[in-house]
Amino acid sequence: MTGLIRFHRSPLRTGPFAAAGSAGGMDTEQFFDNVAAQLFGDRAAKQSVREALRADVHETASAYVIAIDVPGIAKDQITVDVEEKLVRIEINAKAVEAEGCDTIHMAERATGTHNRAFRLPQAVDADAAVAVHELGVLTLTLPKKHAAAQKRLTIN
Repeated sequence: MTGLIRFHRSPLRTGPFAAAGSAGGMDTEQFFDNVAAQLFGDRAAKQSVREALRADVHETASAYVIAIDVPGIAKDQITVDVEEKLVRIEINAKAVEAEGCDTIHMAERATGTHNRAFRLPQAVDADAAVAVHELGVLTLTLPKKHAAAQKRLTIN
């Protein structure tokens, strides 16, 4: 089973059916998501990669720091590529099979390969970059590249 099914609904984000309340422990929007998944497969219920790989990006005087939520993902399932101003993150979330299970009633955990890219305002030093994976959060510290100082050439 592959696909990413909505696993978190922010209380600040509400859909057109938010005022309808919930019936049977499920809100109306979730009900229609489940119906779409049953009729059209997991692709209809997939959540966007942006929601799957939620991130915070902030800047200090000397570096950019990116914190990405990767709960349940081992560090060997994560790839980070840094090139000038571009940072690419790829995760490969493996599906966990439930042994002796006949029916799956709910599958909300992310599986498959998901990518996210960030274009930074300034080039970073990839050789000095540091990635730390701790408590389900991947933190990238990307030192800014020092701009080459202008040099005036002497004409011979």
